[in-house]
Amino acid sequence: MWNQIRAIGWAQFLTIRNHLPRSSFGSFLMAILAALWYLGFGALGVLAGLATSTLPPPLLRQGLALVLFFALLFWQWMPLLTLSGGWSLQLGKLQIYPISTNAFFAIETLLRLTTTPELVLVNVGAAIGLMCNPALPVVSGLILLLYVPFNLLLSLAIRETLLHSFERKRYRELFAVLLVAAGLIPQMFLRTDLGQRTKPFWTAVANGRGMPWREFALLASGRFSVSSTVCVAGWLIGVYFVASLQFAKALREEESPRVSTGESREVRGGRLTAAMLGFPGRIFRDPTAALVEKEIRTLVRMPRFRVVFGMACVFSLAVFFPLGFGHHAAGWIRNNFLQVVNLYGLLILGDSLLWNVFGFDRSAAQAYFVTAVELRAVMGAKNLTAALFIGVQSAVVFGLAIAFRFPVHLVDLVTAVLATAVVGLFFAAIGNLSSVTVPRAIDPSQTLRKQAGAQLQLWLLGSSVAMFALVGFAFLARWAIDSEWAPVAVFAVELVIGIIFYRISMDSAIERAMRDRERILGALSKSAAPVSV
Repeated sequence: MWNQIRAIGWAQFLTIRNHLPRSSFGSFLMAILAALWYLGFGALGVLAGLATSTLPPPLLRQGLALVLFFALLFWQWMPLLTLSGGWSLQLGKLQIYPISTNAFFAIETLLRLTTTPELVLVNVGAAIGLMCNPALPVVSGLILLLYVPFNLLLSLAIRETLLHSFERKRYRELFAVLLVAAGLIPQMFLRTDLGQRTKPFWTAVANGRGMPWREFALLASGRFSVSSTVCVAGWLIGVYFVASLQFAKALREEESPRVSTGESREVRGGRLTAAMLGFPGRIFRDPTAALVEKEIRTLVRMPRFRVVFGMACVFSLAVFFPLGFGHHAAGWIRNNFLQVVNLYGLLILGDSLLWNVFGFDRSAAQAYFVTAVELRAVMGAKNLTAALFIGVQSAVVFGLAIAFRFPVHLVDLVTAVLATAVVGLFFAAIGNLSSVTVPRAIDPSQTLRKQAGAQLQLWLLGSSVAMFALVGFAFLARWAIDSEWAPVAVFAVELVIGIIFYRISMDSAIERAMRDRERILGALSKSAAPVSV
């Protein structure tokens, strides 16, 4: 089995090495930023090690169970909240080779380390500290290290269960609702009175008898007992059984031919659906109208886009509500609630609509270079479709704000609309350039996976900085002039500048796309590596 694991690892290493010579400065910059990020958590692991090496066992027992409980929640929730399942095997590409199921399972379990590697660094640091604690035996640290494979197996079981559920259309939308609830819960407990009232409950759960975090904490703090040992062993065996069962089920589904589930059928509905799909034809002329309608029909069928759009409409509101109106509410967010929520939703939608406009087309994008339709019309239609969905997202946010009786004033509404228009216009201009500079294919069926490369993430970081600058100038003007309508005037000026910048960027993007069309089509047609992000 280990020979097979080494073979897959070597193939992945060769894939990465062959890609590096074509990497730009952005890839290396992202690597440096990632190194600094993990060095920070490495320092946090050192602090955890220093703490566990000096604390007496009674204090360790009191705090370690609560820490392990919240570490498990963070470990399992963060991949869901960020739609990032980490690295994973491309089973469809690897099953043609004589590789055992145990090897696949072992590699997939180890790859769960890529979901939240920060906690692994902290866990290892705390375990080393326990080994160095003179009041505890060395085996205490080894027991705490077992908490890592426990969480890896649990993460794999949850991931495979969710991915299997995504095969059914209705479960995808239900999962978007669950994401909203999962993202709202931590904010509610941290920023509202509910968190203070339920603190005893969470303390009781963290110290509940038979819970894995409590039993791991007891054994790691030197309090050995037969019941705790049996309980920890039972949890490890149980989560291993569930994870292996779910993984074997996913492997069998990859081996069997898939039957269409109806995702590619014509979008059906009543008069409302027909009116929405016919809306572009009543405003634009062909080929723009046909291209916009095609984009709408394509996007609403894609599981990834439906989940992302649902998160942009509701999740942003749920995240910032406790920050603006909770027990520890921030005054600035409360005074600019609509603007903050709308721009956060725009950031969520940008990955699917703006920064990589040809990603969902993948190899089919070659049609844009050989048909009689100009590429300018294609990119313009994609930007118009993005504007349509951004407008719907803004309308949903405004409607929910009014329905839940959030304080909404006319100046707030106008400022939010203009802020969204300005930032969206600049994002579309930047996105046209990034779409032809760092194109990347996106699998529309992969909902639980972040598919942006390092260079595209750098473009996203730059776009976020630009957004803060644009919005910052407007609110700086309000502070300087002491007028609520000052941001409106600033955003109006920025909107004119944005139109000019959009036209210039469109010309540059078209010129570069025609010059580098072979490279763009090659990148969009590139298949995934044996292990992909």
